[in-house]
Parts: sequence; C-alpha cells; structure tokens
Amino acid sequence: MSENPYYAGREGGGFMQGGSPYGGGSQQSPGGEGRKRNNQSLRPVTVQQILNASQSAQEADFQIDGADIGPIQFVGTVHNMSSTATNLSYEIGDGYGYIDVRQWLDSSDDESGKTEGIEQDKFVSVIGTIKVFGGKRHISAQMIRPIEDHNEVYNHFLKALQVSLSIRNPGAAQGRGGAAPAGADANSYAAPAAGGGDSYGHLPPQQKQIMDIVAADSSGEGMHVTHIGRMCGGMTREEVMEAIEHLMGEGLLYSTIDDLHVAAAT
Repeated sequence: MSENPYYAGREGGGFMQGGSPYGGGSQQSPGGEGRKRNNQSLRPVTVQQILNASQSAQEADFQIDGADIGPIQFVGTVHNMSSTATNLSYEIGDGYGYIDVRQWLDSSDDESGKTEGIEQDKFVSVIGTIKVFGGKRHISAQMIRPIEDHNEVYNHFLKALQVSLSIRNPGAAQGRGGAAPAGADANSYAAPAAGGGDSYGHLPPQQKQIMDIVAADSSGEGMHVTHIGRMCGGMTREEVMEAIEHLMGEGLLYSTIDDLHVAAAT
C-alpha cells in the first residue's frame, strides 16, 4: 500500500479500422519517451476498432489509425456475465462487434460494488486496456459502469469518429470545433468542449474544482493526487480523496500510470 497521505486506502466498431490493478506505465525507450507518455491519454473507440487494432511486434503497443493507444473507452450492451473468486467476466457488444471484458476483484467482498447496476442487455461504459491471453484479445477493465442516458451512447460514437478522422486526416480537421488542428500530436485524444460551455458546471463546487484542475493537465500521464490536493484551496485531504473517489465512480476520472495518478475521462 502506498505511503502517500492522499492514497486513502484504495485496494489494490466501427467507424475506422484500426502494486496497481490498473497497470503501471510502459517502459520508456530512448527518444520515444514522449510517444509512450502520450499513449496514456484516454481514447474513445468502438469494438471493431479494438478487434482491428494492430501490433508491429508481439510486445509492442497496440495501434489504431497508426497511433499508439493506452487506455481506451467504449460502450455496448452486456450479453454474458460470469464471475470467479478473482474476476468478473463479460461479453460486450456495440453493434459493430463483441469483445470479452475482465475486471479483477481486489477483495472477496468487492464484487457487489463493481456489479451494481450492470445487467444483461443493458448499456455500459468500459474503460480499460487491450490484452491478449491464449491468443485471444480481451479488455482488462479499470472501470465498468451502467449508462443511464442513451444519449451518452450516441455521443460516444461521434467522439470515436471525430478522433479517428482527426488522426487519419489532421489537415481536414482544421476549423472544426474541438477537432485536433493540423500538426497536433496524433496521440493527444482531447475530447471536444461542449459548445463552449462549462463541462463541469453541474457538479458540486469541490468536485468541479478538481475536474477543472485535472482537465487542464496535458502531461498524458495524469495528475498525482498529492498535486491535486495542493492545488485545491480550502479542501482537506479527506475531502479531496472523497471527491476523487466519487468522480472515479462516476466515470469522470480514471487511473493512468498507477492508482495515484488520475486523468479526466471527458
């Protein structure tokens, strides 16, 4: 368990081809540090893109549209569910394909919290990384949450399309609101701003403050919870960690290189 005072006891489709349970940072090679770091940015994808993701070598990073990917986010409906003492398994499809998803359990009493609201034939949002075991591709999930508003499904597919277009043809993306400008790093998957408004205006003040801070980070590695705490004026350590835990549970934040670094999902 981390000695960091902000740890708070957390245990340990389609449009285009293409100690932490969440996985540590990838090894850096000389001259390639920036590229490896940026692939920690969350990228919206479809199941077909996951299935079509390529590797230049067996141990190399997966690529979609020629860009390295780290954590990904996709949506779909649950078709099969099963559990063991160590993990939860799902088959999830989005109309473009099906993929197996596994979520590891931290303790024997952890299952009920991770499966709350997740039901057969219901839409869920998944954040995780692509893994291969026994020659079969699956997703190692950091987070699975139920989708309450179906508009989120449509919005996700639009974001996946926009990111693919901006990477494959960055010159054509100029002048489009929220799209990556020409020459932008192909691994920077920033979500478009919502009509120029305040994306987090609906949140309570403390949670909004944290989201504004984390969303402004462009390191690609996420922001350490200690640094977030230092930047949050008027909040105690306990209030900061409670707000971060809540935002992660809502899918607004997710872990990056370890469970003490978080980034904004949208």
